[in-house]
Amino acid sequence: MKNQKKALVLGITAAMLMPTYFGNTAEAAAAEPDVAAMQAEINDLTARLTDLENSLAAAKEKQEAAKSAKKAKKESPELKWSGSIKTGYMYDETKTGKVKGEAKILATTTVDKTYDIGVGIKMKSTSSEPNNGKYSSEKNKIKLEQAYVGRSFGPVYLRAGVQNVSLGEGLWLSKASVNQFTANYKMTPHDSLFAGYGRDSQDYLVNDTNDDKPPTRTRLLKFAQYQHDFSKDAYAGLYFGTQQPERYFGIYGSTPIVGKLGFSAEYVHNNNKHKPSSDASIDKKHTSGDAGYGYDYTGANKSTDGYVLSLNYGKAKKQGTWGITAQYLNVDQNLFMDDNYTDWDDYITADGFKGYGLILDYATSDHSKLSLLRYWAHTNPDGSNVDSKGHALEESPHYSTYLKFVTKF
Repeated sequence: MKNQKKALVLGITAAMLMPTYFGNTAEAAAAEPDVAAMQAEINDLTARLTDLENSLAAAKEKQEAAKSAKKAKKESPELKWSGSIKTGYMYDETKTGKVKGEAKILATTTVDKTYDIGVGIKMKSTSSEPNNGKYSSEKNKIKLEQAYVGRSFGPVYLRAGVQNVSLGEGLWLSKASVNQFTANYKMTPHDSLFAGYGRDSQDYLVNDTNDDKPPTRTRLLKFAQYQHDFSKDAYAGLYFGTQQPERYFGIYGSTPIVGKLGFSAEYVHNNNKHKPSSDASIDKKHTSGDAGYGYDYTGANKSTDGYVLSLNYGKAKKQGTWGITAQYLNVDQNLFMDDNYTDWDDYITADGFKGYGLILDYATSDHSKLSLLRYWAHTNPDGSNVDSKGHALEESPHYSTYLKFVTKF
């Protein structure tokens, strides 16, 4: 290779000297060729050519390295982080206050261009003021909010694992941390089916309120929902499902009225008439009595119902925007065995709930919102339901004021 380069340089040099050498025969004959100068020029050209080849090789190597790095970066999974921080103060009918703090962190990514996965943690701390002059208390919890694997098959999206599940407006079911197999089928641009099967577990990683109690009992949770979207802000749907042993049917919808004014509603019917008791001495067949399973007041043997009506104006999305929502809720006693799954879990319990709510929202930034929630209500007992001593639940006030600040990222 070196000899070839030398011959090439020599040929180029000879070609450059030919006109001079043969153009003047007398001078050429008289002058002797300067061999040393020619050799030096050849060596210089050879060195320059070698430098050019080395530079070209280095440039190619650098280009290939950049391509490989870009390809590796493109193919490697990229984590996307999101979450929220919430802090607030709640004052209720017990005439005591609670300071609440909550943090959620969720990481999602796509693996092998095929599967999307998500892992989320929720950390919650609640400090309560002394109740009736007794003592203050604190609760701390860490929950596995999400840990799922998803995959799309055309219009059908399947997901398995711990995930967030929400039906309708959330009156029966709007909850993270449930173990489910779900399928979402986009039938048309305006019609969709959503179905799930699994357990209604909470997946607490740390819960300092459990003490020496047995684990919370999980129940079979399955559902199917159909929704039709009339427009971006108008939709209607229905669903049915079971949360063992309860059997639910619901209808819901939302629509704009005029301008920024809108209306939404949901109705839930539970046709299970036998309500298991949490007291094993009363209902040995359907409850363990020590795992928090069942109702404290039973015996009515009736189906139960609940509904929520919401009138809203505006939305607090961008900085400086605001919204106001007025609500009316009417929920029978024993509609839900466990109130942790409804979107109104701070208010609705197995004792029932009947009253009004007012929510004021203001966006302090594009990612932060200040909210004031006020509810005027009372429990909604059925006199036919009694406890282990034969006493029915008396109607009692159920009101609260909640000021919270939420920042999402």
